[in-house]
Amino acid sequence: MSKYTALVVGGNGIIGRNLTQYLVGLDNWNVIVTSRSNLNYPTEATYLSMDLSKVGAAEEHKKQLSEVTHIFYAAYTERKNPYEQSEANLSLMKNLVNGVEKVAINLQRVIFIQGGKAYGAHLGFYKTPAVETDLRSITPNFYYDQEDFLREASENKKWSWTSIRPDIVIGFTIKNPMNLANLIAVYATICKEEKIPMRFPGSQKAYNVLVNVTGVDVLSKAMQWAAENPQTENEIFNITNGDVFRWSQVWPKIGEYFGVEVAEPQTFALEEYMPGKKDLWKSIIQKYNLTEYQLDDLVQWGFGDFIFNVETDAFQDVNKARRFGFHEMNGDSLGVFEKTFQQLTEEGVIP
Repeated sequence: MSKYTALVVGGNGIIGRNLTQYLVGLDNWNVIVTSRSNLNYPTEATYLSMDLSKVGAAEEHKKQLSEVTHIFYAAYTERKNPYEQSEANLSLMKNLVNGVEKVAINLQRVIFIQGGKAYGAHLGFYKTPAVETDLRSITPNFYYDQEDFLREASENKKWSWTSIRPDIVIGFTIKNPMNLANLIAVYATICKEEKIPMRFPGSQKAYNVLVNVTGVDVLSKAMQWAAENPQTENEIFNITNGDVFRWSQVWPKIGEYFGVEVAEPQTFALEEYMPGKKDLWKSIIQKYNLTEYQLDDLVQWGFGDFIFNVETDAFQDVNKARRFGFHEMNGDSLGVFEKTFQQLTEEGVIP
């Protein structure tokens, strides 16, 4: 019999999808997964359609949510304006937590995702290695708003919160285009088909800075660990693969994986050049009998332009999680990329 009942929020995202599948495989977890749109993958978890922009959305599922012990919050909605983005994302969390709190009397913990934006990574330079006690950056920032809400809402309650801060998340998903592994795989496939080198498209300086990423496997394990351990309540933890690397070290090995030549970096905007490859991508789908995903289902080119043009070191210190007993960050980021590329092949997304 399951000891815990998880509510995974943001079930179609790269984090929510992989966490759902991970928890389903554990004996001590019963899993409910929610998203606004239908799930784009099969799962043994119980699926609930929930529009968290509506006040009262959770209460509409009172019976199904009554046994929830843990919320795993990985929902996100995009807005261009940072004030609107903060307001919209705070509203989603409030509607969810306030609703579940009313119907789930055994709620123990809310585990929610933050990320590099908590350190100001979206603004450019930030202090590295980033540690959980670093001072905040300019507001608005919806991560801060959500954290402050949970701190206040959980006071004198039976439930607590834990923040998990991954960096760039690497793992399999589709129709969630802010996904670096998908972007690299599609870019490599197109370069190979055009018989041109897979050049690093960012700056020469960005090619040589130190960076880190977070694989979905270690992230899912970290979220489970944070949920099950009392010492992690009301704490923040950086979670990465545990290693740092330079693109100059990894990029040639990625090219080797795909069997495509790699030449010296040459700076250009992916967002400017790659959308015009839609017809080429259709021909690749037909040639290799791939699943018919549009480029926009797989890739957000502007995301790659940002990541590949970060010209200062960008990585997190993960020793706090280790001190608290999480020992899964063993450092194999290239292996995480290659595992994800293999999944993309197995699912017929790339040749």
